[in-house]
Amino acid sequence: MPKGSQVEMLTPREDTRSPALLTEPRALTDTAEQEKRASRFHHSIGVHRVTSICLVSPKTYQPIEPLAYLEKRGVLIGKQGDGWLVELTFDDGKEKKSKDLRPDIPVVIQY
Repeated sequence: MPKGSQVEMLTPREDTRSPALLTEPRALTDTAEQEKRASRFHHSIGVHRVTSICLVSPKTYQPIEPLAYLEKRGVLIGKQGDGWLVELTFDDGKEKKSKDLRPDIPVVIQY
């Protein structure tokens, strides 16, 4: 992380039910810098960019304000389901493939 930058936690420390939400320093979100870093790495399944994040929460969970804010801003999509799950889509799912990493971790990737 660049010197002088910081990560800001959006989830209150005492909240043990909500996902940990944080902001990245601007230096890590600069598009030109991201492309420069990405050009050095090649993922084994050939993906390049995260194009969608869907956070599935239990039906009994009431989203905290920062989570609702991120949904309104289009940063992520929120849905309710049977339990916690993150669905990550890479490159708009152009390969029409997916990998379900459960039960090891509650993540499904689509690419």
